[in-house]
Parts: sequence; C-alpha cells; structure tokens
Amino acid sequence: MINIVSENNVRNGELIAKKDIEQLLEQYNTNIYEVIRVINKKPVFLKEHFNRMKRSIELSKLNSKLQYVEYKTFIELLINENSFENCNIRVSYLKKDDETYLMYFVKSYYPPEELYEKGISVVMVTKHRKNPNIKFYESDLREGIDKILSKKNAFEAILINDDDTISEGSKSNVFFVKGDTLITSKDSSVLLGVTREKVIDVCNRNGIKVEKRDIFVREIKLLDGAFITGTSINVLPIKNIDDIVLDSSNNEIVKKVSDLYLNEVNLNINQNK
Repeated sequence: MINIVSENNVRNGELIAKKDIEQLLEQYNTNIYEVIRVINKKPVFLKEHFNRMKRSIELSKLNSKLQYVEYKTFIELLINENSFENCNIRVSYLKKDDETYLMYFVKSYYPPEELYEKGISVVMVTKHRKNPNIKFYESDLREGIDKILSKKNAFEAILINDDDTISEGSKSNVFFVKGDTLITSKDSSVLLGVTREKVIDVCNRNGIKVEKRDIFVREIKLLDGAFITGTSINVLPIKNIDDIVLDSSNNEIVKKVSDLYLNEVNLNINQNK
C-alpha cells in the first residue's frame, strides 16, 4: 500500500483529493512510476526523472503525449499546494483509453548520518526483474525481499542472476571499488537510475574511471569498497555483503564520489531558484 501523505494532489494538472488518488490507484493497479526527491521545495533532477519515465512507458509499448513543460507545471502545482519542504513525490502513470499522470507526496525515509559514517549491511538474493530497464512495480518481488531484509536485519538486497552475476539492488543501483576504479553492471542489466547516471557523469568529468561489465559474486571478496545509489539515499557506503566485510565508509574513492554527487545535487537546486 502506497503511503500518501499529501491532501492536495494532482491529476493531469488538476487538483485532486487524497481519497480520490487512492481510489484511482486501486482501480488501475498502476505499475509504471517515478520517485522524485524534493529539497527545500525544489525537485531534484526533474528533467532526468521525466526522461526516464518516458523511457519506461515506451519500453512498455505505450505512448505518452505529455511534454516536459506540462510535467514540470504539474510538479510545481503539487509542491505549491502542499507544505512539504523535504519529501519525495511519486508519479504514477495510468493508461486505459486516455493516459493519466498522478502526482502525490509519499512517506519518505532518508538514512541518518550514522549510516553514511559506518555503512549499511546488505544481503545477496538470487532474483531478477522481468525487465530491469523499466521502473515497474513488482509486488511479489518487493514483498519477498522485504521479508528477507527483515529476517536478516539488512538495509538492502543485491539481486543475483542465475549465472552468478550481480545486477543491482532491489531498490537501488550498486557500485564496487577496486583500486582507483568504479565497477557497475552493464546498462542492459539494470534500471538506469537517475542517481546512478549522475554518479557516472561526475566521475567521468573528474577523472574517476568507471567500468560497466558483468560482475561475478566470487569477485566481492577482492573488492576495496562498495556503495548503493538512489533518490532517497544518495551515495550510501556498504559495510558488509553477507559475511564479507568492506571498509567502504573510509575508502577515498567512495568519499570523493559522495562529495561530487552532493555538489551536483546542490548545483541543481540552486539552478532551480
């Protein structure tokens, strides 16, 4: 169940009550969605999130007529009609006869500073998405992984393919550090996360080498560090993968990437003033 926290919400540019949004979501059982972070009432990387949603729609063999200017106007209306300074917006795409965009604030979790200082625990799970390039909600996959995380007291699960290669986190992208190089899965194997793309971009612009390739489970014990990325978590170090311990929080590459990414976020917010 999506935890909607805003009373004033948006449907195709018109205000709509929370109860009406909830009814529509139950009626249409939407699966294509996007999550956008808002900081100081400014949406972060809005254009990039719009482009990714359009890509998910196209890969689902659907066609969206919505243009970025309209999308931006809808988001601004939602922000202006609510008092949330720092919270995530969820955008749901519905398609029956006509297309519908629903925009609403959802209950959001941002990791405390302690987790950035010490790192998080993750576990490996042999599961994979139906189509990793589409931001598509798979309830069975999500519920199954949530049970594993609760049982093992872990923050995130890394998805492992049948050939023992690593794809991504269940709700994040994953990067590994070996020497002075970042390693992440090939684009075709993962959801092309906005944070992931920004991390790769700032690394390319600042002389940090990034390899996109198949990563095997057996390589993990040879790594120098690892982190996950996502809209709500930014760059979050990993302290252990199952029983393999990593000193990621103190790794210089991890710290540099985190600083570069946060600078990019601040730049984007300031440009939107």
